[in-house]
Amino acid sequence: MEYPSPEDYIKAVQQPERVFVRTELKQAQFALHPLLQIPIPAQGSTAVVFKATIGGVDQALRFFTREDASTRERYNALNTYFTARQLAEHMATSRWIDDAIRIKDRAWPLVRMEWVEGRTLDQYVEDLVEKDDTAALGSLAGAWRDLLHRMQAARFAHGDLQHGNVLVDHKGSLRLVDFDCAWIEPFAGISPPTESGHRNYQHPGRVWGPWMDTFPGLVVYTSLLALSKSIDPWKKLHNGENLLFRRQDYDPPYQTPAWRQVASLHDPQIDLLAGQLRACCAPTWSASGDLEQLLYAQPPWWERTRGAAGAFSTPGAALPPVARTGPLPLPPRIPPPRVSGPIPAGPARRDWPRTRGARSSQAGWWQQQPAPGRPVPLRPAPTPAPGPAGPADRSGRYAEPVLGAIGIGLVVGLVLAAAFGDSGAAAAAFALGWILTTVVALPILLDRARRRP
Repeated sequence: MEYPSPEDYIKAVQQPERVFVRTELKQAQFALHPLLQIPIPAQGSTAVVFKATIGGVDQALRFFTREDASTRERYNALNTYFTARQLAEHMATSRWIDDAIRIKDRAWPLVRMEWVEGRTLDQYVEDLVEKDDTAALGSLAGAWRDLLHRMQAARFAHGDLQHGNVLVDHKGSLRLVDFDCAWIEPFAGISPPTESGHRNYQHPGRVWGPWMDTFPGLVVYTSLLALSKSIDPWKKLHNGENLLFRRQDYDPPYQTPAWRQVASLHDPQIDLLAGQLRACCAPTWSASGDLEQLLYAQPPWWERTRGAAGAFSTPGAALPPVARTGPLPLPPRIPPPRVSGPIPAGPARRDWPRTRGARSSQAGWWQQQPAPGRPVPLRPAPTPAPGPAGPADRSGRYAEPVLGAIGIGLVVGLVLAAAFGDSGAAAAAFALGWILTTVVALPILLDRARRRP
């Protein structure tokens, strides 16, 4: 079946009273392009979306350009799931309508969605970058981590997390749109959608399922937290189709400008995140848990980075829980004076984001349940217990690399001696190979031992 093209829909909606089947849709007034004075949609890989006013309410009308994009059953299941799992406040509500518009002598469906007044994630970030408001970018990173935790705790995966599908609405809350790739528990066992998400945010070996948002969630979180330290990477890496990272950055040897820019921040927290992201880029890696579990996991020793004090710490200690509990304020055009106290509700919320105190709870993180309308509290970062220090501790740590270097030297020496056979030079080759290899290997192994937490 050949679905209408975006051009077919553009022509059709210019005569709503003729093409729409339902009476209320015949009265739709479509937003016009300021120069062309015709409706121009936002276009994706499976559908086009027009802004229209129906009954005085702004709405988004989504028309499909591909047969396998979605179904009524899928949208109804998602809406029911969002309500039951207390996710509706972060999702754009939608309603499937069969046989809604007639094009080419046939009726086609559409999805009638809530119009979210706000800015896409990259537009919002760009506003903050222009104001050099790194504090607000840090608050945004916390809001993102909070949202991912709520979604994954509810066993919901969006499937196409990227800057264009995340909106910051007029209340300052993060909202998601476009659920053609989404996964929920009722979808377990069915065939995955053909759409696989934005290539600049997805792992090359992504598996459709409950944890497919973990990798793009880490990409966005790393990008936002890096920008909260310095806005310079945005100016050099953002190209309109990403935040900081692109698809080619996920391939070894990880020497692209994005990795160099992140490393140039010389921030222990960002170094740990970048190390974890590099480890997840391995072709054989597959997400097996949520973002929080990944952030608290120990990265491989070769990805660990020394902190400012010369010691190594786990990601959990370097990545504190989210410290904000309310929606994000919109960045003002002119920064107002900073004031203390709670953030006001309504239009007066247009103020610089302020970091609130970290939440705590006496119950274990696995026992905490979200109250209706409130974010899920995240488990606090574990505090490493102080360990004994002194000569005995250092000697135990360095004994292994010393023995390892000697062992490597012996192996190389024996290989060289075998190459000379029974000649008189075999003993000299053995001794030379053993000594030189030990001298070269020892500093490398000692350095690795010092970096080990």
